Amino acid sequence: MTESETRRWNYVGKCEPERRTALSKWIQFSNITDRLIQEMKLVCYHREPRVHDASYARTVHCVKITSATFDAFFNSQAGYRGAYFVSREAGLRANQSLFELLTPTLMSWTKQHYDQVDQEWMAESLSTISAKAWLTEAPFAESHVKCKLCADEWSCSYFSELQIENGRWERCENVYSRWGRQAPQLTKLRFFGGFVNGSHHEWVPPHKRERATDIWKHGWT
Repeated sequence: MTESETRRWNYVGKCEPERRTALSKWIQFSNITDRLIQEMKLVCYHREPRVHDASYARTVHCVKITSATFDAFFNSQAGYRGAYFVSREAGLRANQSLFELLTPTLMSWTKQHYDQVDQEWMAESLSTISAKAWLTEAPFAESHVKCKLCADEWSCSYFSELQIENGRWERCENVYSRWGRQAPQLTKLRFFGGFVNGSHHEWVPPHKRERATDIWKHGWT
């Protein structure tokens, strides 16, 4: 992130002074990722089939973290969405580096708790270009049976009193921008692998093919 971009990233609205101070500190994304992996508590795993074509499926993991780590990862200028704000390419690089570090932990935990999972398929799903991280919003899949362990914390009615101003996300009244400029204070993340089938083909939902552009433009997808 350039110096001019750093100056543009501000927080407006209500929050505790300690939170605002923590959010404003510059932390390398690699340090945020390390902190996330060391702290996170995996709570569940799901194999999510593609709607209308169950030959494709993806992995879904949910983790619990502190609200401070969530802030650093999701809401800070050095975090996940902050990387996409710099450029689509920077966001994709941050996403890839996250999954390269995260995958061994996800696979090891899943093997211990769900020993029937195909490890080769899981590794392939987690290594796809469409693998991604996001907050726990509802619903994450039409085919998913509600799980109490990864119950959503965010919905379209959520309102954050703290907002991000960065010269882009607050300038549009697109619904994605209204959600993207928010700085929600939550404690869960979901990690999604990509949809793959037995022939090693990947399927990306049409509305997610411009995900990097959506986050760059609006802060949301």
